[in-house]
Amino acid sequence: MQLSVTVDFPDDICKGPFDHAKLEAMMRAIRETGATRVYWLYYGGVAAGDPGRGNIWEAHWATYGPQTIATLGEPLRAAVKAAHAQGLEIIGVLKPYNGGLSGSYPLGSPDAKTGSRLTKIGGNIQQVIPFLEEHPEMRLQRRLEDGVSVSGATIAEIRLTKADAGETRLRPEHLRLWVSEDNFQYRLLPLVPTGSVSVEKAAREVRDYHGNVLTRAGEPVRVIRLTGLDVRSRFVVITTTWSEGDGDFRNTPLGLVEVRNAHGQPLECVVATHAAAWIQPRDFRTYGLDYDLGFGHWPVTLDAPWAGVQGDPRQAFSGEDEFSNHTLFGRGPAGGFVGIALGKNASLPAVPCEAYPEVRALWCGWVTAMLDAGVDGLNLRISAHGCMSDEPEAYGWNPPVLQACRERFGPGPVDPAQLAKVRGDHYTAFLREAAMLVRARGRKLHVHLHAEAFRRDLTFGQQNGMPANIEFQWRRWMEEGWVDEAYLRTSWFEAAEDPLGTKHTGRSQLARMLADPVVEEMLGVARQRSIPVTLNRYIGRAAGLAEYLDDLSLIARDGRFAGFDVYEFFDLAQADPQRLELTPRHGRLVGLRQRWTELTSR
Repeated sequence: MQLSVTVDFPDDICKGPFDHAKLEAMMRAIRETGATRVYWLYYGGVAAGDPGRGNIWEAHWATYGPQTIATLGEPLRAAVKAAHAQGLEIIGVLKPYNGGLSGSYPLGSPDAKTGSRLTKIGGNIQQVIPFLEEHPEMRLQRRLEDGVSVSGATIAEIRLTKADAGETRLRPEHLRLWVSEDNFQYRLLPLVPTGSVSVEKAAREVRDYHGNVLTRAGEPVRVIRLTGLDVRSRFVVITTTWSEGDGDFRNTPLGLVEVRNAHGQPLECVVATHAAAWIQPRDFRTYGLDYDLGFGHWPVTLDAPWAGVQGDPRQAFSGEDEFSNHTLFGRGPAGGFVGIALGKNASLPAVPCEAYPEVRALWCGWVTAMLDAGVDGLNLRISAHGCMSDEPEAYGWNPPVLQACRERFGPGPVDPAQLAKVRGDHYTAFLREAAMLVRARGRKLHVHLHAEAFRRDLTFGQQNGMPANIEFQWRRWMEEGWVDEAYLRTSWFEAAEDPLGTKHTGRSQLARMLADPVVEEMLGVARQRSIPVTLNRYIGRAAGLAEYLDDLSLIARDGRFAGFDVYEFFDLAQADPQRLELTPRHGRLVGLRQRWTELTSR
């Protein structure tokens, strides 16, 4: 049984700069827990002329990135030396689909010029790697038949649907509309809407982030119609006049809102709330919203009292205890308004499509660079931060994929299952090439087994952070002998199975996770192939430290596992620009060391 710790270095350099001394202190702290292995996430080269250059270190939010890179150079190379000096094995982790971040800076904000030149509806994307800046057409594309244009569209009617038919205090006259041309500092329209309230049959099913059914098709729901509108702005926010009392008009933003033109035809739109993954919570009056970011499935109460955001949302991560900030990653108290932006995004913000030879060449270049840095093995991880969208299933319909589908399956409309098969074959071809590159250096290939996402009938939360419409052929990888070690994840995107701040777990309890049929199948196939399995477990989850350490003990006693990985170092200790030493967090380093000592001394 092996203990390991993952380092996702962009998080670490948000709190303070790193030099060689602090990097050595990090590795020493990891070794002192009893760990013998480090997993280190790789984000591309740093040299200006490197075709595989990354630029996450230059992002506006990476406060100490430039200073750290100027001191260390490419971080993985520095980490290899520091890890080996402490007697630690270091495995490089590559996220092939990580082409940047999904978040955006509002178009009209001063921050917009600090992000990518590439945009999504409402803003400049916060960070995109140079390769995708040069080849934006190689990002995962939306189906052409969906349509994305909103030229000249006018909103004549807004329909607001409650998740059920229960009574509501909300009436058309209680609603207010705010508008903006550039998603920044919205202005209030001087009108009191008119319309109607009725009970109708739901046209479709609505589920929340976790897959819970809020509305079944055909069930009665209460609908508010705002009619006689003439709204020509692309960005609209709906608020209410209620400033106190318990709200009752609740639904997911996607289930809540529908907009129509003067002919009664639906207009395509994306939605937003106060939530965002980075720079949050958002206030539309003083800043702008982050549209189509995957938070459209979190239920909100439209008529909940809302007083706006106090202070600068860019300081949302300044607290010492992340559990004290209930809006971390955009979750927590929500409601009081909903934003609408006309149109659909033509591409996912920062996710390359595996069907392009240039993309696979980029990925193989990253593999080679990691091996050149001296890693002891290489781990492939699918999930990434550029995939976030309310509609991930709408993307992946790139021309070379469609052409390959028609060559293989015949002319005519392309079925999503055909699309998934073709794209899956492309990814498997890359994985094979990566395995050969790794083994040619005498190293081992590790792969993430995403038990949270490599399954049928995904909930939205399980899909979030993953490319959709692709068959990740994990059984094939293992059965054909390309996998040397497996790294099992059961946690949903950024450990969102349970809300942060609750300090208790339900969905993510480890015993429940290990009883999942997909997890059992993955462990069974790995055992048949004699593939060692390491369990990944987020320590910055809703679980308290005591539960986390009990999870470590449970895995140590489970003969199906060869290792336990603590994700991530940022939640164990952090840099501080005012201190030479790293600052331990919440007793986790001490707790891990004590528990691991107990387990290994028996």
